[in-house]
Amino acid sequence: MAGKLQPIDIQRELTKIKHPELKKDIVSLGMIGSLEIGEEETNILVKTPSQDRRIQIGLEAQIRQTLSKKEGVGKVKIKFEVDPKMSLDDSNKILGVKKVIAIGSGKGGVGKSTVTVNLASAAAAMGYKVGVMDADIYGPSIGKMFGVNGKVALKAEEDKIYPLEKDGLKIISFSFLIEEKQPVVWRGPMLGKAVEQFLYDIVWGELDFLFIDLPPGTGDVQLSLAQLIDLDGAILVTTPQTVALLDANRAASMFQQVKVPILGVVENMSEFVCPNCGHTSAIFSKGGGQKLADSADTKFLGGVPLTMDVMSAGEAGKPLVFQEPDGIIAKSYKNILQNLAEEIKKWE
Repeated sequence: MAGKLQPIDIQRELTKIKHPELKKDIVSLGMIGSLEIGEEETNILVKTPSQDRRIQIGLEAQIRQTLSKKEGVGKVKIKFEVDPKMSLDDSNKILGVKKVIAIGSGKGGVGKSTVTVNLASAAAAMGYKVGVMDADIYGPSIGKMFGVNGKVALKAEEDKIYPLEKDGLKIISFSFLIEEKQPVVWRGPMLGKAVEQFLYDIVWGELDFLFIDLPPGTGDVQLSLAQLIDLDGAILVTTPQTVALLDANRAASMFQQVKVPILGVVENMSEFVCPNCGHTSAIFSKGGGQKLADSADTKFLGGVPLTMDVMSAGEAGKPLVFQEPDGIIAKSYKNILQNLAEEIKKWE
């Protein structure tokens, strides 16, 4: 029946309740074992790693108080179950998000954001539920690539924010929160807090993929991300020339040090396609992506050619994958996505 209360509605309310010691909400920590909504009552099973009645009583009081404001819940019955195998410290997951994948590079100028936008768009075009998080706090560009310039009035409920929905994707960027020409002058701890809020204070809903566009390099944002969430893997973006490979190798080493699986390498601007005759030229050399994949002991996911349409699409704010679904660029990203899916299965 339309409008009937669903378990996901209850879960959203429960994300407002934080564990008193771990400072994360009980849903993200994986403490909700089951949810059953009946005609007159709602049964909730809460899993805990130890029998600490003080914490249980406190959580029960918060749950009852929070759900008392929600219509259709009825009488609330709460049962606690001790699971000694449960490790709350390792449960850094986002409610409803199946796979979280970071996209990084060792340097700027390799088209990492362009790859993120078009890869996410290709996944959405194939029927996946996709979100994009712009973690480049100092130079956010994801919004502009989707045709969104400057500050955006995002929907908010209490301490949760809903992402912008555009072209079938859910998007969040720091550029939505500041004026277009406003500089960001922040130090490390503030960057880490911003990343944490983008991960856990955004109502992502049900997603197959959340792609995170990282800033260039190997700095505070990358390290904060690795500590805050269990990433399913990372994609490295490079261009073919040697100087790009040197920096990309540093990014690969960083991901390996923080125990994030490297799912593969994307070689952007692999060749230039002439808009007049269609002739291809390796203007940035050849084979760099494969070399990086070999040195990082990972898979070469594929190359993306450079075309005049790619450049104009970024300026126009409409991903080329959507503009030309049967074009050479769209085919390249579909191939990359298929290879990525195979690599994800290997790490599961």
